[in-house]
Amino acid sequence: MTETWDSAGYIASSRYRLAVCRYLSEHGSGLPSRIAAETDLAQPHVSRALSELRERGIVELLVPESQQKGRLYGLTDLGELAYERVALDREADVTVVDDGEFPAPELSSELLETYGDALRAVAWCEPVQTRIRFFEQSLLDRYDEDTVKTLVATLTNEEAIDQPLEELPIGGPELVVFAIDDTLIVRVPLDDGVKLLVSLDAGIDVTLTELRDTCRQMTAVALDS
Repeated sequence: MTETWDSAGYIASSRYRLAVCRYLSEHGSGLPSRIAAETDLAQPHVSRALSELRERGIVELLVPESQQKGRLYGLTDLGELAYERVALDREADVTVVDDGEFPAPELSSELLETYGDALRAVAWCEPVQTRIRFFEQSLLDRYDEDTVKTLVATLTNEEAIDQPLEELPIGGPELVVFAIDDTLIVRVPLDDGVKLLVSLDAGIDVTLTELRDTCRQMTAVALDS
């Protein structure tokens, strides 16, 4: 299941990979040119997404490698399971906000002061609504609304992970860390069903327990209000 979740996160983190997998799931197989035409994506983006997905074992070539024309692709068994997980998780209500609209503005300020340019985003995830603050304009340009919604929903779905986790007295997982592309994402559970997602540059040297404690301390007021 962990491999399935890793693959789901990889699909969800790119609108091109997401679109390609959605097409293959709906049509069973596809040629790069047909996928590009029916998803309104440039063929180089589709070709790159197929290559990336194939490297991860999510997509497979359905014709001999030597065949240069009519290269038909389809989802592997792993790809089908991973995309099914993504598709189930796409109903999140996600709103991009500035610091004044974030439920715990003191937390985002503290994180920015501590981690500087390595801080990419922080999301406040309630059962029915997620509010996310980006600290890099490039992220807003890179991820469209649908991709952000899918990624957040996938990351907050605890059913996607069946590995034993350390338990808190309230019964929630202590800490979950995800690595997707060049990003490190830490999920910190709070009270009342709230989860925080803190996104950092993957190259940062960070003590996760300190990050967790900072998140809990700086969100106490927001949770009590």
